[in-house]
Amino acid sequence: MSAHNAFENLNKEVEIEQGGKLFEYGTTVPGSVAGYATGALFFKTDGGNGTALYVNEGNATTAGFKAIIAAD
Repeated sequence: MSAHNAFENLNKEVEIEQGGKLFEYGTTVPGSVAGYATGALFFKTDGGNGTALYVNEGNATTAGFKAIIAAD
């Protein structure tokens, strides 16, 4: 099964009880919006090197997604 097919079987987001969204994917990284748990991951499906995976360093009231860049 390809990664693309795996995503087809999931909802676009996974939410934890009263903590906000924990996982989401798409082409636009969320801005400073409410509803994402601290530590939530965003997978940018059209991202590239250094722009494909983001973590929320904000809180459930004001998200602050930062790119996760792998060390070479």
